[in-house]
This record gives sequence, structure tokens and C-alpha cells, in this order.
Amino acid sequence: MSKEIKELVEQEFEVQGNPSLRKFADWMMEKMSKEGETLSHASVINWLDGKPPKTEFLEDMLAVYPTSDRRFILALRLLAVKSPHVWGFNDGIVWKLHESLQKSK
Repeated sequence: MSKEIKELVEQEFEVQGNPSLRKFADWMMEKMSKEGETLSHASVINWLDGKPPKTEFLEDMLAVYPTSDRRFILALRLLAVKSPHVWGFNDGIVWKLHESLQKSK
């Protein structure tokens, strides 16, 4: 899992033009609540080392950013790595629920 986390975060860094750790953290937190937990550059270093972000933080990102936002997509991809049985593409319960809801329409 740590290798996949590291690769996803490194890919996003490249897409963002390899910003400083603080700029990347600021970008990730742009629309997030300023109250409570913040994202430090040290946390970003941990991600780059393969330590996964907290699930609650990633779920908050899904609630804050639109589905077209790169941060939403990154959060979804990281959750899929952390909990494939829930968030995994095609196999996770979230995707199965989405598919069954689409079929019932």
C-alpha cells in the first residue's frame, strides 16, 4: 500500500508543477475548514514516504471539493488504496452501490 500512496502523491506533485510542500498543503486545504485539524508540510512528507493520509481527512475532501476537482479525484484514489473493499474501483461497495443505483433508474 505504501508504494501506491507514494506514487499517487508523487504523480499529483508532478501535475501541480512540483510545488513546495507548503504550497501543496495550502492547495489541498484551500476550501477545507480552517477550524480544527490542518495539513502540515510534515504530513505531506509522510505521504511522499508512503504513509497514508487519515481516512477522515480524505472523506472531508470528498465532501468539500466537486467531483471534477483534482483533489476530489486524488482523495478517491487514495481511499481506494487504503480501503479497497469499500472504495476500490469496480470491487468496492461504493462502486457496487453506484452501479446498482444506476441500474434501478
